[in-house]
Amino acid sequence: MPRPEKLRDGLLAWFYRCRRDLPWRRSEDAYELLVAEVMLQQTRSEVVAARYPAFLDTFPTIEALAVAEVEEVEAAWSGLGYYRRARNLHRAARMLAERGVFPDSAAEWRELPGVGAYTSALLASRLAGEPEPVLDGNVERVLSRFLASPRSPKRAAARRLLLATAAKLLDPGKPGDSNQALMELGSLVCRRGRPDCVRCPLASGCRAFRSEGLDPRAYPVAGPRRARTKLYCFTAVVRSGRGLLLHHRPAGANWLAGRWHLPTVELATGDESANEAAELLQLEFGGVWECDDHHVAVRHAVTHRDFRVRVALARWRPDPAAEAPRAGAGRADLGWFGAAEISALPTSSLLGKSLAGMPIHSGP
Repeated sequence: MPRPEKLRDGLLAWFYRCRRDLPWRRSEDAYELLVAEVMLQQTRSEVVAARYPAFLDTFPTIEALAVAEVEEVEAAWSGLGYYRRARNLHRAARMLAERGVFPDSAAEWRELPGVGAYTSALLASRLAGEPEPVLDGNVERVLSRFLASPRSPKRAAARRLLLATAAKLLDPGKPGDSNQALMELGSLVCRRGRPDCVRCPLASGCRAFRSEGLDPRAYPVAGPRRARTKLYCFTAVVRSGRGLLLHHRPAGANWLAGRWHLPTVELATGDESANEAAELLQLEFGGVWECDDHHVAVRHAVTHRDFRVRVALARWRPDPAAEAPRAGAGRADLGWFGAAEISALPTSSLLGKSLAGMPIHSGP
């Protein structure tokens, strides 16, 4: 890399001039940054910016988070998705509260649940000035174009080269700012489909931009894609004077684990009749079910799964000895909830999608 110092200086100057005013950038508190970086692992920064302040209002310190019940943490996490991150953050808070001290190196950060190479490097570079380069999706794109790398960044050899290049672009006195600058560059300038190369502070050294016949949009090179799975489901909307019937999905479920959701069963083909769906609901939840033929079709994607969901109004008569309790009574996996109660539960965006096309009342 010719004259990395000039590129570093230009990158930082651009960052200080153009960076977005995001709430976690105003803090140097280890707990607040840990919360932000765990949230940002799989969620867009705009979404995190909207949810982050409320989470810190609920759990202002590591001690407050550590003593909370995991259900409270998941409820405060609602809307961010990928709830395993919330459970890992809660476990990490308990470990840190017990130790009474935060890590001061990337290696120590990696000992915490849910903190991998990327998060540990960013925290260590920001909090301890450790020159650890980060490699997230934005940085992969920036550096793959910078090098015109012919390999997918998911390959081990390509990742080693990208990390070595990122390390050269780190200002030794401000590694945290340098890491943030590379990520911000990928978000604002070196975008996936619309790179704004003339505004890029790294353009003078970027091979994809400067080499004749190369198109920056061709990088990074795509790697092998995981096959997507299509799942067919039937979701029942049951209302009564006590509220909406929700099901607490098991912690070990292969989707929406630990979430409160409408009673839902998987279908074999998606063409099953309402009566067949009612039989499946009876097998899964007990009682007697009646489901309307009319339904709303909902599509939902989570990582490698594509859900095709039929949502219909239904009636449910529970077994006399297994009446669903009010929210909070015992640990039953079925409960009636009012609107205010639902807002405090750990749910998913699929719940809102499923209810969007339903009438307010389901009849007597």
